[in-house]
Parts: sequence; C-alpha cells; structure tokens
Amino acid sequence: MTLLRKNNWARALLFVSTALTLAAQETRAQLPEPQKHPEAAPATVTRKPNIVLMLMDNLGYGELGIYGGGILRGAPTPRIDKLASEGTRLLNFNVEAQCTPSRSALMTGRFPIRSGTYQVPRGGVPEGLTTWEITLAQLLSAQGYATGIWGKWHLGSAEARLPTNRGFDEWYGIPRTYSEVFWPSLNDTHSLWPSVGAKQGWDPRLVPAEPIYEARKGEKPRMVAELNSDRRRGMEKEITTRAIEFIKRTAHSGKPFFAYVSFSLFHMPTLPNPEFAGRTGNGDWADCLAEMDYRTGQILDAIKEAGVEDNTVVIFPSFAWRKRSTPRDSSRRGTSATTDGRSRAPGRRSPASS
Repeated sequence: MTLLRKNNWARALLFVSTALTLAAQETRAQLPEPQKHPEAAPATVTRKPNIVLMLMDNLGYGELGIYGGGILRGAPTPRIDKLASEGTRLLNFNVEAQCTPSRSALMTGRFPIRSGTYQVPRGGVPEGLTTWEITLAQLLSAQGYATGIWGKWHLGSAEARLPTNRGFDEWYGIPRTYSEVFWPSLNDTHSLWPSVGAKQGWDPRLVPAEPIYEARKGEKPRMVAELNSDRRRGMEKEITTRAIEFIKRTAHSGKPFFAYVSFSLFHMPTLPNPEFAGRTGNGDWADCLAEMDYRTGQILDAIKEAGVEDNTVVIFPSFAWRKRSTPRDSSRRGTSATTDGRSRAPGRRSPASS
C-alpha cells in the first residue's frame, strides 16, 4: 500500500466518485469491438482496486497513539498508528454527530437531511434511508464488485431497507443500535428504579429485543440471535472473522470487492471480548482500545495474506457521539457539547499502488 501524494487524494476521490455515479446512472450504447492491428502492442489491463472500509463507532481522534492518545488512554495502538503513518491522514475530517446521519452520508455522499436520516430514529416511527437514494454499495455492485457488510447498519430496520436490499451481497449484524442491549438486562431490578414487583416493565412481547441478522442478497434475512450483553462482547470478533473470510474468498475468486467493516467499538456499552477483559489492567475502556487495535491488525493481515495488498484501498474513519464529563479535553469524543472530538474524528486512507 504505497503512499500517493496527499494533494492528489481529494482530486482522485472526486474523480472516482463521479465516474462511478455516471457509470451506474447512464445507459450506454454497446460499442463495436475495435479491430486489432496485428502489430499493435497488447493493451494494459487496469485492475479495479479493492476497498476495505473500517468504520469505528464513537472514536475521537485523540484516543489513538498517533494523535497523542494510545498508552495515555490505557492501551497502545501500534497497528492503527502504523496504518496512519503509511497513508494519508485527514486532520480535519468533520462528521455528523450521530450514528444514523454519519452512516447515511457515508453511504450516499449526500447531506443526511436530504434523505430523511438527519438524526437517530426513535422506536415506533418510520425510519431508514429513503429507497430512492443510491448507496455506495449499489454503485460498486453495478461495476462488478462483490460487496459485504458486517456490524451495525442503522439505516432502516424494515426488510426493504436492510443492507442486502441496498446493494450488499451479504450482511451479518444488527439493524439499529447497540444501546438496545440494555433492554433485556434491565428487566430485573433490585435498585431504586421504578418497578412493579421485581420487574422494570420491559416486555419483549411489546418491544422485542434487537435481532442479530445474517442475510444474503435475494434471500430473506435470518435471525441468528438476540442482542444481549454476552453477544455484545463477542460482536467485534464475529465481525472481524466474517470480514476476513469474505476478503480471502473474494480475493481468491479474482473479483474486486468492497468490504464495509462496521465495528461496534466504542459504542456503549463498552464491553471487551472475554479474551481482552483485564488485559491492560486499566479497565474495560482500555481493554476495548487494545481489542480495537488488534482487530484492525487482523483485517490488515488478511489483506496481505490474500495477496491483494498492493491493489486495496484501506479507509479508516470514525464519528463521535458519546458524552463525556471532561469538557476541557477537546480532542476526545463527546456530544451535547462543543468539543472538537464531537464532530471531528480520525480519518485515514492507505491507498493502493498507482
């Protein structure tokens, strides 16, 4: 993944985005095959680059070692720091302040207010990305890419608006938010919260627990589990394992691919996998930081092992949403405040060879 000149990045991205949009939306006449001259040199075949998009959830740019965090936040981040040193760092990467609008802008390249996705939806109301929007996955699919997403979608929980109906070939994850993991665990109470007997009042018959889906294009999504705290702890490992399998399988087939790895960290509840619990000695949050760096490294290793490292664009952005009680620290993530970390998040790109 050799470094392109930074001042070409914005220009190249605009060119690629425009080209993909025109290719997907225009109807082109079939051109006759040009006659080959017997002495003509063979044309150079340009391979379409693979794209791996690792989206972090609620990660402020000041959490990483490359930006002064890392060990000062409880755990070093060597794999992410190395990725940042090899690619283009976006130091003023301004994002939306919530999950749904951030993901909408990412998938469409448009202001979320144009798509009805300007805030996280509340339960019981119609929600999701409008069906006439064209997603990045749809554009790439039209160009012959294999597409996959693992993790949170948050752009519609009705079947027609799930990822496999919006351009993705396969998906494993949740349709809405990890906040719903609290619902089952709050059913019983021995605290001062309002309750009837020993119950808080959550009734799964009225408001079901959030499903974890497995889906493929053209098939009905299959619910594989309900989201609870135990499943929450294992999501990062499951997301990574499935993404790696897709990368290796698709690379072996020779087909270009778009892998959208929608990581769960650091969305609340911030719970590390049992393999990482207690590893840093600095609490759950630091353990999650160590796990995040490790999972990122696993994805990068898989790209190399698949033999497509020199033809793969790796993008590592985030957005910030969680609230903090330390407003003096402007580089951390946060919301309900004017901290820099609320709307400015890590953004880095490690480009394929030109």
